[in-house]
Amino acid sequence: MAKLKKIILVSLFLGVIFAVPVIQTIIDLQDGDSPQILELFSEAPTEKHLRSFESDLEDYSFFEENMRPPFQIFRYVTLGDLGAKALAGRDGWFFFLTGVRYLTEPYFRDLPNVLVKASGTVVEGNEDEAGQGTDPVDIIVDFKRQMARRGIKLLVVIMPGKASIYPDKLTSWLEPRSLVYENTLRFMEELKDKGVDVVDVHSALAAARNNAGRDAEALYMATDTHYSGLGVKIVAKLLADRIKKESWYTKFDHTPRYERTQTLVVRRGDIPRMTKIPMQELLFPSETVRCYQVRNLDSGKLYEDEDSPVLLLGDSFSRVFQTDEPESAGLIANLAYELQLPLSSIVNDGGASTLVRQQLARRMKLLEGKRLVIWEFVERDIRFGMRGWQKISLDDGDD
Repeated sequence: MAKLKKIILVSLFLGVIFAVPVIQTIIDLQDGDSPQILELFSEAPTEKHLRSFESDLEDYSFFEENMRPPFQIFRYVTLGDLGAKALAGRDGWFFFLTGVRYLTEPYFRDLPNVLVKASGTVVEGNEDEAGQGTDPVDIIVDFKRQMARRGIKLLVVIMPGKASIYPDKLTSWLEPRSLVYENTLRFMEELKDKGVDVVDVHSALAAARNNAGRDAEALYMATDTHYSGLGVKIVAKLLADRIKKESWYTKFDHTPRYERTQTLVVRRGDIPRMTKIPMQELLFPSETVRCYQVRNLDSGKLYEDEDSPVLLLGDSFSRVFQTDEPESAGLIANLAYELQLPLSSIVNDGGASTLVRQQLARRMKLLEGKRLVIWEFVERDIRFGMRGWQKISLDDGDD
């Protein structure tokens, strides 16, 4: 009898497994499509092909479309599980899993079975990202040299992920002053040893948080990956103080041209959105954020980029509040206010490791008259940058 029970259980288990592709094939044929399962055998079973097939299953599977939403809701309501891309912290705070993974795993040079050399041996990449690159330190140093040949200084700005500044909101095991971003400190030291000018945003935001009271305004949004309006303001002031020390800065007209006012914006964080859990309006509350919006003094119009001696290359930390609501309240506008000088910018969400430089290579006129390029990217991109860290030559003369 015991053996019969085992046979029945195994049969039921195998039946469930095989029922999924069979039913999906029937549905595909009824819709007049080629069975999706055949794509598995269309190419050699390489890792790239198998991952592509897995991604297509997630996008087009009948079971994925109809069974995942209720399962996601059940898993979140009962277990607080946000899925594969996010973590639920304390006090209603959510964290991007890749950012936490970057902090908790070894420095990229210490990873097993990975060699990173100036000759171009690849760094281990994120399985979810679309490519790998070479040593990020070498890439940044190469870009600095390309800028120097044009008489342009490079200033690197590494943005802290939320867990770096609020580790205690992630877990009760950590204190507010816990130093969890040793990987980034090590990376910054490597860059400085190579002669790259780096702004230590981590220390500035950590100090601002530690010096504030318990009920002080947060520097990051609870349900979003990005800093709050106050965090933006602090970073803009930090960068401006550094830039104002440059000799070229004093030669420009600094007659007041911008004004800054406070405004409140109600927004739903990007972390719940990336989980794709249904009924988000009911499950995840929106939050009200104080922002600092910049306008032109003469016209009263919201800040807009103009031709400038400063070019900013950045990711969503440069975009948030700038091009989305309330607009002209992000890092770019606030830095322009602090400097009383307009900026030029190229911003690509998640693409600051490589894509912004590719865009710059297609828009070389932006470098005309530039004295400074600010390259901003979030710390997790050191290991998990979209498209990795690729060397981009800005013209045929660059090697």
